[in-house]
Amino acid sequence: MRNDKKAILALTLVSLILGSAVFAQDAKPAGPTVELSLIVTDSAKKSIDKIQKEDVHVFEDKVEQTVLGIERDRRPVDCVIAIDSSNSLRRLMPTTLEAAKVIIVNRRPDDEILVMRFISSDKIEKMVGFTGDDRALLTALTQVRIEGGQSAVIDALYIAASDAFIDAKKTGKDRRKVVVIITDGEDRNSQFKQEALIKMLRQSDVQVFALGLISDLDNESGLMRRSPREKAEKLLQTVTSETGGRVFFPRNKTEIIDSMAQIIADLRGQFRLTYQSSNGATKGFRTVEVKLVSANGEKRNAIARPGYEK
Repeated sequence: MRNDKKAILALTLVSLILGSAVFAQDAKPAGPTVELSLIVTDSAKKSIDKIQKEDVHVFEDKVEQTVLGIERDRRPVDCVIAIDSSNSLRRLMPTTLEAAKVIIVNRRPDDEILVMRFISSDKIEKMVGFTGDDRALLTALTQVRIEGGQSAVIDALYIAASDAFIDAKKTGKDRRKVVVIITDGEDRNSQFKQEALIKMLRQSDVQVFALGLISDLDNESGLMRRSPREKAEKLLQTVTSETGGRVFFPRNKTEIIDSMAQIIADLRGQFRLTYQSSNGATKGFRTVEVKLVSANGEKRNAIARPGYEK
């Protein structure tokens, strides 16, 4: 009888060990803790700054993840203002500079700004490096001049984002990295390809906002080609959406200033979302989707990066 009990106990232990081994083989290793910048907008596409953790659902590669926390993102911002100074912006340049001034005068005390102007690939110029000196920044705007040349929008974005990333890495401080580009979006002379820009933006975690001043671009398309305006819209929409930023297409002076005010609201009202990835195995790009569920049925939209590299 005692021997029978020992045999049963031994079989039970073997079963538990085998079961644990099978479970270990089936279970995926824990993934990284992921942080996302999140903009929440209402039905009028205006950013709002209040949200509950229970309202947020995150999906990575279509699998729901565990949200660890969500809080207002109050980190200081390193912002590059990149101004298209090509001849196609001549008519709108006074308003462009006024819009750039709005973001400077609304800078928070710890925020720093770099002002850059660009035309072609060989004419991308820093007017002033990262600084919190409002006088230096406003003086830099007075030195922006229109020149002829073929616009290099992609190259300007690549260099602006690189500057923001390098500066943040140099200081070693936890700061948000942002590029605000003011352009008609018509790229004619870039050396970098759009794919290379997107790859760099994914790796550097730089958020891009854009004022797309496309109203003067040709809107005539053909059977086999998109119009210059359509191509400009697509470029700016792609770059901003890949970084969790936003693009605005204002049609007049009032809308340009209002759009810049909305960008400022987006920067100040963002959230810092943290979740625990359940996937520690997959390499490469992982898609991420954030969905909002409101208890009172309020329509809201979540804007965040569509994924990250692992």
